Amino acid sequence: MRNLKITFFVPTILLLSFLMVVFARQPDDRSTPKHRLAIGIGLSTPWTLNAATEGHKLRAFVRVPANANGESHFSAIKFEPKMVGDKIEVTVTGLSGDTSVIKSCKDWAMLKETPITSYTLREGEEATVSQLSNLGSNFKNGMLTISAVSFVASPDFEPENGGGCGCGMCSGLTCCPNPGACLGCGTCGDVCCDPILP
Repeated sequence: MRNLKITFFVPTILLLSFLMVVFARQPDDRSTPKHRLAIGIGLSTPWTLNAATEGHKLRAFVRVPANANGESHFSAIKFEPKMVGDKIEVTVTGLSGDTSVIKSCKDWAMLKETPITSYTLREGEEATVSQLSNLGSNFKNGMLTISAVSFVASPDFEPENGGGCGCGMCSGLTCCPNPGACLGCGTCGDVCCDPILP
């Protein structure tokens, strides 16, 4: 009888010990930053823009200098990055109109939009938007390049914690607009956050 109790007791202790170790090693999702991809926009000042959080749309706008002699004659370029599985998809759109009147998110919608291209990139991949050239000194060599880079978003900026769509980083400045708002991000451009309506 004593051997039977010991035989039952030892496996139970081992099982409980194993379960304690497993649960102790599980990460706390609330305190660990979530890893997503971002796009690196090839400006003279590096600009990183992370993929939008679920249920949101993140848009970024880069103004094209008026003296740029590109064939497209766009006054700004819009970027929309989002996660698709383990890749990042970015849609690139050209905007035409007067950017000096832009004061809010809604003002960007007044400009004429021309779809240019979209890319789906894995981390470390880069693409050059061949449709655009001679964009001015704000763009490296006057060309537009986009790369997929790693980005760790702070939990403070996640929607469930009252945050917005995501953030952009320009020369050490972190720009995280609230839902329905736009935010200038240094010399890089503007970042706007929109909830996706059901």
